[in-house]
Amino acid sequence: MQPGDIALISVIALLLSVGYNVVQAMRMRRFRADADAVADLSVHLENVRREMIGVRTDLANERKKVESLSAELAEVGQTRGTFFDNMGYYVRTPLNLIIGYSDLLLSGAYGDLGEVPRERITVIGRSGNDLLTYITDMIELHRLNYGGIELHIKPVEVLPLVESVIAEVKQQSTKEVSLQQQVEAGISPLLGDPPRVAQVLRQLLINALRFTNQGSVMVDARAVHVQNGVAIQMELPTIGWLSDGDWIVLSVRDTGIGIRAEDQASIFDTFYRAPLDQTNDERGLGLGLAIVKRLVELHHGAIWVKSAEKQGSTFFVALRAYRDARSKDAPGAIAKASASNRA
Repeated sequence: MQPGDIALISVIALLLSVGYNVVQAMRMRRFRADADAVADLSVHLENVRREMIGVRTDLANERKKVESLSAELAEVGQTRGTFFDNMGYYVRTPLNLIIGYSDLLLSGAYGDLGEVPRERITVIGRSGNDLLTYITDMIELHRLNYGGIELHIKPVEVLPLVESVIAEVKQQSTKEVSLQQQVEAGISPLLGDPPRVAQVLRQLLINALRFTNQGSVMVDARAVHVQNGVAIQMELPTIGWLSDGDWIVLSVRDTGIGIRAEDQASIFDTFYRAPLDQTNDERGLGLGLAIVKRLVELHHGAIWVKSAEKQGSTFFVALRAYRDARSKDAPGAIAKASASNRA
């Protein structure tokens, strides 16, 4: 072997040694990097674990709060129900006595009264009746909102319904306003609870008379067929306002003060009252139309209004026609829905 070969071998050996050391160094660096990454990942996982424990603890606390709040709400509901039950008995009973004795005094059962006492007793009787109406309306709305109303759905003949309600309201009204009716000949019965449908129509008539000082109030009843969301017999507020099928639409149109456009979205709200610049009548809690709307909804019907200030108002109530047995709002379906509402 020549000296040059020995030198070459030595150089190669040196290069291999250096290469080996470089590879080992890189391996060690990679190992340290991997070790650092594993350590960082372990720390991150531990932080995540602690955060999950915190989240689970927070969820458990929130669940306890929800359970506590539910219990409080149930207690409030029970207290509210007890309050309305007591108000129905312990307040209405003495009020009825006050109203009854006022009527007896005014009738002359206890002798003739002078002009001043008669005026005072008249005020007492009227105020008692107003207060009784307020209390009755609050109890009624409470029952409607919390499932205390049971509907007895059956076919209701439209013409006798309209005639009886108009006769009742005429007897009670003191205004010189004409009450008229226009019922479509041969109209189909509607589906509803007779006393409740009469209550809806009566309240709409009372409201119409309240805001009409001269002119007339007209009750209209017509059959309406809806197809593809459109009714041929009348214009609906929007396409699809009523589902397809046969409906009976009752409307009450007056020649009164009308309703401002900005107020029309609120008239069915609880405790809404017309602004004083529209009427001087300060009586009423603003529950009448809220009760009407809830009753119509329980019948799976619809209610809406068309009005303009100083041009009168027309309230529309749509209820299913009895002959529309294919509808989801047929008697069995409504009765089932009513039972669900009570639950």
